[in-house]
Amino acid sequence: MPLIHRLGAWLKAPRLRPVTGVGSPNAAPGFFAPPYPTGGWWKNDATEQLRNYSSWVYAAVNAIAQETARQKPYLYVNTGQAEHEQTPLPHTHPLCRLLDEPNPWLTPWELWYSTIVSLELTGNCFWYIAHDRMSGAPAELWIIPTPWVKVLPDARDYVKGYEVAAPGLPSETFHPSEIVHLKYPNPLDMHYGLSPLQANALTVDTNSELLKSRYHAFLAGSRPGLVLQTEQMLTDQTVKRFEERLTEKFSGRGNWHRPLVLEQGLKASPWTLTPAEMDFLNSSKMTRDEILAVFRVPPPITGIVENAGLGSNIWDGARVMFCEGTVQPKLELLGQSLTRDLARRYGPDVVVSFPDCSPRVLEQRRKDDELDARLGLRTYNEIRKSRGLRPIADAKFDAPILPGHS
Repeated sequence: MPLIHRLGAWLKAPRLRPVTGVGSPNAAPGFFAPPYPTGGWWKNDATEQLRNYSSWVYAAVNAIAQETARQKPYLYVNTGQAEHEQTPLPHTHPLCRLLDEPNPWLTPWELWYSTIVSLELTGNCFWYIAHDRMSGAPAELWIIPTPWVKVLPDARDYVKGYEVAAPGLPSETFHPSEIVHLKYPNPLDMHYGLSPLQANALTVDTNSELLKSRYHAFLAGSRPGLVLQTEQMLTDQTVKRFEERLTEKFSGRGNWHRPLVLEQGLKASPWTLTPAEMDFLNSSKMTRDEILAVFRVPPPITGIVENAGLGSNIWDGARVMFCEGTVQPKLELLGQSLTRDLARRYGPDVVVSFPDCSPRVLEQRRKDDELDARLGLRTYNEIRKSRGLRPIADAKFDAPILPGHS
C-alpha cells in the first residue's frame, strides 16, 4: 500500500479512549467517579491532537497557517550587522531551489502551511531531508507526521537520532543530520515542543461537548413557542383541536402579529429560555473566545465581526495585531531554527529569515525612504534597489542628494 494511503487509513482508524470509573486504572478517587474520559485526556497524544483540528481550533490554526504560508523566506549571506551587508542568495542557489521545490508533490505554500498546522496542534514538526546520492547535498524535504516520530535523547550529543515508525512498516532510526526538528519551547521537556492546543485541551473538550449538546438538542426536536395552561381536564381530541386551530390561524408571515383570543380559562405564555439554557449559550461563546485567545487570533481574522459599525477599522486593527503579535514571532522562530539546522550546511554565514509581515511596515518604509533621500542618507538607486527596482543609469542617482544641492 502506498505511503499516502497508509497515512489516510491511519488517520481514519478508530482510537480507544481511556475509560475512567470504578475498576479502571484511571479511576478517580471515590465511589462516584464519572464513567467518562477526563477533560483534555488527549493532550499528550499526538494522534488525538491532530484529530482536534476542527471547529474553532481549525478556524484559528487555519488562519495562522495561511498567513504564514503567504510569507516568502529571505535567504542571504550575512557579512555584518547592517542591512546593506546582507548579500541575497541568487535564485539558482541550492538552498533557494530546495525551499522553492521541496519535493515533486509538495509546493512551498503547502510546506509552510503543513509545518505551522503541525506546530500549532502538536508543538512539533519533523522535516526529513532526502540527500542526493551522488553529491550528498539536500535534495528534497518531506514532512513526517508527528505521531510517527520518537526523539532518542543522548547524554553527550543531546539527540542520538529519531525513530520513525510508519503504520504497517518496521521502525527505522534516522541520524540527526537527516531530520530538522522544529518545535515550540516546552518548559517541561527539552526534546519535545508544547503546542497552544495542548495548553488549552480542557477548553477544547468543553467546546466539543457544547457543540454535541446543541446538536442533540436539535436532533431531539424543537420546543413549543407557546404554552397554554388551564385548570380543566382536556381530552386528547380537545388538545388536538386547539393545536390545529392555532397552527391554522397563526402560521405564516401574515399572521405573525395576529392577536390571540382565549376562552374557557385558558392562559397563554411564551416558552422562554431558563437561566441554565442562557448560561449554556454564553458558555459556547466563552469557550470560542478562550480558544481564539490561546492561539492569539483576533475574532475578525476568523470572520467574526460583532461591531460592523467600525467598518475597515476592525479589520485593519485586527490585521496589525495578528501579524505583529501572532505570525511574526513564529516566522522568527522558523527562520532561526532553519538557519541553524539547514542553512548552515551551505556556509557558516548563510541565513534564513522572513521579512516583517505587519501591514504597518510598508507605510513606515516609505516614510523612511523619503526621509533618507531628503537628508542624503541614501541614494535614489539604493532606495530603488531595496524595493526591487532597477537602478537608473544616470550617475547622479548613485550619489547622495544633500540638502541645498541639486
